[in-house]
Amino acid sequence: MTAAFMAATALLFVLPGALAYLGRWRGWASSARVLFAPLALLWIGAGAELVFAGVLCADAGLQKLGQIVGLIGFAGVVLGALFLFWTPLMFRPRWHRELKG
Repeated sequence: MTAAFMAATALLFVLPGALAYLGRWRGWASSARVLFAPLALLWIGAGAELVFAGVLCADAGLQKLGQIVGLIGFAGVVLGALFLFWTPLMFRPRWHRELKG
């Protein structure tokens, strides 16, 4: 039950983040209050999925692989948390860079 909840929650972050990166969801870009939260959702969700994959690897007896995957996922979550407030130009999608100039 907990594993399914972790995977579903992370997926709920990845989907809107992917839509924002792909340009399918652009309405947020015109608001000054949102900052870069939709872009950060992808990083947070993907990082959480990797943390979850690391836990699964560790449960399967692959401790080292689980630690490596989990740490990469944790780094993604931390980057996503930072990207909530400011996302560097190189991590922004092209449509957003063109829109903001």
